[in-house]
Amino acid sequence: MMEFRSNLSSHLADFLAFKHPMGIKYKTCEHYLWRFDRFNLENGNLPTLTKDVVTGWLMKMAGETESQNRSWIPPIREFGRYLRNMGLNDAYVVEDSFVIRKYHVETYLMSESEIMAFFKECNFYVNRTKLNPGMQYVYPAFYRLMYCCGLRTIEARLLKCSNVHLEDRYIDIMHAKGHSDRRLYLSDELVDYLAGYEREISLVKPNRQYFFPGGCSDLCSSTAIPATLAKIWIAAGLPHDGKVKPRPYVFRHHFACANIMKWSIAGKNVHAMLPYLMRYMGHSSLESTYYYIHLIPDFFCQYNVLSQPTENVIPEVEDDEA
Repeated sequence: MMEFRSNLSSHLADFLAFKHPMGIKYKTCEHYLWRFDRFNLENGNLPTLTKDVVTGWLMKMAGETESQNRSWIPPIREFGRYLRNMGLNDAYVVEDSFVIRKYHVETYLMSESEIMAFFKECNFYVNRTKLNPGMQYVYPAFYRLMYCCGLRTIEARLLKCSNVHLEDRYIDIMHAKGHSDRRLYLSDELVDYLAGYEREISLVKPNRQYFFPGGCSDLCSSTAIPATLAKIWIAAGLPHDGKVKPRPYVFRHHFACANIMKWSIAGKNVHAMLPYLMRYMGHSSLESTYYYIHLIPDFFCQYNVLSQPTENVIPEVEDDEA
């Protein structure tokens, strides 16, 4: 455990002692809390978690990176909530409005033609590239499941064969973000595709535990998935400038926005449908689902009406994991 030195050190140590017994490694978050402790030590060394010291540190962190990754926000926010629960009612908890004003995530929404171009190139890529045995089946199926179901990358990676029920047309996502489980029903077209994938991969990996195995292990690599996607993306001629960064999460964004657009075009009450999308995507609250309404104003003739109740709603976006 890192050594805390400011006047908040005992609270920070207690907070980590609270987290670790739950089986949460919290290593990256611990590093951010250690940096916050140093910031507090050098900026007044306050014994309480005040708004000034927290926002000062958040702004310092924002100024040090051009990355849209905001993984340094949740730990300080959780720390404030922990202190409140411990009876320290003066502890500051990072507000949603602050997160919205300071940190906007660059999100790229793929068009239908770009989706088609990606998967066309994906098929070419896996057939002309020397891959570990079975990966020519894994990558196309992995990306298609993300695209069709809006999964988080880690949810697809950790999907076990025992939780895939193609005969009944559903998969179970277990122990997802927020320690929640959910059942996702699949389209007939996707079921047929995955059944073909299952036949092919079973010949190469007959006794695998995970539905999408890795080339050298039973679990698909967390680095190979985005790296391969980026290669396919660039080969397909899709945008990849400083703002557009190819990553698997684009499929999750597309899934959410495509469903919202479909409901809007069909004249359905989008707000009434959002709870279904929330449950399917595994969001812990409607706030995260409302976020997608703000991503696609150009596609909504009623955008102003739809967005009025949600102008101050932008979710915290964490690592793919996200």
